[in-house]
Amino acid sequence: MNDLYFKALKAYTEMLTIHINTKTSDNPFHKESESFYETLFDITHKIWEKHVDLWWDLIELSTDEKKKKSLEIIQNLLKEIEDYKNNNKVSLWTEDLLGSIANSLEDISWNAKAFIK
Repeated sequence: MNDLYFKALKAYTEMLTIHINTKTSDNPFHKESESFYETLFDITHKIWEKHVDLWWDLIELSTDEKKKKSLEIIQNLLKEIEDYKNNNKVSLWTEDLLGSIANSLEDISWNAKAFIK
């Protein structure tokens, strides 16, 4: 199941790349391909969900630990985004994009914190 997940994830990311890349070159295909990558994401999600249902109990985390791990994942990605922005020369557009992503991560970080006792 693990291998199947990574194959599905690869298909999803490749389709998303095609979708993004056709934004200016083929608008009708670009619009239609949105359903392609969304469907591939749903498939990838279902495969991983089944994998977790079958094997996640091997990782002995309590519900509280899973909540803390969720916050940690969000905070780690936020740090990676901020480090990338601070340590690389980026265009103004990229800086805005990274700032927007950081804001979204901060928002969900607050939501995740609300579940931690």
